[in-house]
Amino acid sequence: MNPYKVSQNDTTHGTDGEHHLVRGERSSMRLWHREEPNADKPEHTHEYETLGYVIEGRVDLIVNGETVSLQPGDSYHVPAGTPHTFRVTETLTAVEVTTPGTDK
Repeated sequence: MNPYKVSQNDTTHGTDGEHHLVRGERSSMRLWHREEPNADKPEHTHEYETLGYVIEGRVDLIVNGETVSLQPGDSYHVPAGTPHTFRVTETLTAVEVTTPGTDK
């Protein structure tokens, strides 16, 4: 396996619609594709920072009690340890980088 490339067939899939793409020494990248709205997803926190970019679709990011509506071309940031949730409102494709890296 090439240490600089992860082929599509080598990616792993999570239970919430995420595809774990590549992992570096300090960060990891994942692709989200979610077709169904998920209005019932509870607020949660992570030990890692998340940077994201919406490729297509729409999603509301609720972070620290504030709702931020995201659409294609928007980027977002969720600091580590910050209460948040996402409400998918239109089939979503987004890419995220987490630091430190995670397989969750």
